[in-house]
Amino acid sequence: MTIKHIKPLILSSLVLFSAFLTGCESKLDIIPKGETTLDNIEDLELLLNQEYSFGVSPAADISLICNESTGSFVSIPEVIASKNSLNNAYLTYNESIDRKMLCQNDERYSAIYRYVNFMNTILTKIDGVAGTEERKSEIKAKARIMRAYLHWLCVCIHARQYDSSWAEKEGGIAYVEDIDNNKVKQKISLAATYEKILEDCSEGIIALLPVNNSDISQADRAFGFAVRGKVLMQMKRYGEAAEMLTKALEINGAIEDRSYIKNEGEWMLQRTVSNHFVWIGYGVNVSPTTETISLETNSKFEKNDYVIKYCGATGWDYGMGKMYSGLEGIRMYMGWNTCNNPYGITSDILYYDLAECLIRTGEIREGLAKADMVRKLRIENYSPFTRIHDLFPLSEKAAMALIQPAKWIECIGTYQNFFDCKRWNSEEDYRTEISRDLKEYGTYTLSPDSPLWILPFPASATRHNPTLTQNY
Repeated sequence: MTIKHIKPLILSSLVLFSAFLTGCESKLDIIPKGETTLDNIEDLELLLNQEYSFGVSPAADISLICNESTGSFVSIPEVIASKNSLNNAYLTYNESIDRKMLCQNDERYSAIYRYVNFMNTILTKIDGVAGTEERKSEIKAKARIMRAYLHWLCVCIHARQYDSSWAEKEGGIAYVEDIDNNKVKQKISLAATYEKILEDCSEGIIALLPVNNSDISQADRAFGFAVRGKVLMQMKRYGEAAEMLTKALEINGAIEDRSYIKNEGEWMLQRTVSNHFVWIGYGVNVSPTTETISLETNSKFEKNDYVIKYCGATGWDYGMGKMYSGLEGIRMYMGWNTCNNPYGITSDILYYDLAECLIRTGEIREGLAKADMVRKLRIENYSPFTRIHDLFPLSEKAAMALIQPAKWIECIGTYQNFFDCKRWNSEEDYRTEISRDLKEYGTYTLSPDSPLWILPFPASATRHNPTLTQNY
């Protein structure tokens, strides 16, 4: 086929595609995989089969705020020279920058509510189509668990950290449970937001999920328990969280074994591995590729970490880090066969969540043992944390000081370090001021109570919703 034949074909295809999109406007702008009228159970179930993408890497903002990273393809001198930008606000911890004015659109925020709309479409329509009650109940449970998780991600990013002493007075988010696009979605309190989340991931709902499945886009029972456990953990209800996380890991306790890197020289991780419960990315199926980590994060790696020791230029590379960041000592990850789970849940991180919950409830040795289960597959000839405890019994704070750096490294490239920092900063024993060393470009500090910990709602949302006032 010649070029002159291809151009008319492309043009006609675009016209047909445009007509298709226009026709979909009456169906809530939902375009599920495959042609659908959303009037039968098979079509509705297709809405669960998403390759979830939030469009924004954690390294673009939340990992930058908590000082996990210095960005992704970000030049530090150029950002510092750009005095009125979101990157400058987050890199230099500049609270005077008007972030809500600069945040006109937010792909992640829009994606979260787009997927919430998919879940609500299922829940609104499924009782009116043919199908067995058992199958309908399972599909509804999957939709409710995912709705809970999506709202939880949103409230942890755009609102203050939950604490029972202030949750009633603090603003939360709009918890959307319908598909009426003409109705203003009221922002509710932080307390009410968490109440709604817990209702959607109740143990009764979890019981309706399949015990396990091989589809990384759909919830199973392990994911359900994991969601409820992580929500309770963020609420600082550590004993209840430990119970849920234990149940999740009893169903799916797979841990990625990185010891093969010693022979292969590359960290190869597919997004379809069994330890990814539900996978949620940001547009590409590689991560943490192109993230540059801070000097402080770099210092947290344990000696003989398989990725650091054996990956060479395909891992955390100093040369690429300096090239893109402009700062000596910065590492950039350059492996293109690695896909961790930026916004989803993995069993590997759950072990660290459970470790903390156990430590926080007095089961210190057991908590350290959970962390060691992961560390022994990350560190060549690792030294168990439990051995230290057996020689010199550790206090809660001393045990936390051991696991926090190890967990931090495990969570690079995900939302987790940001969420953990917000939670720790609301607790007197663990709140801390962040100090970011950018060498010749200065040192910058972030207080535990800084408004930068709360990201703005985008103007594209606030323009149409007068209740959506900023939470900072």
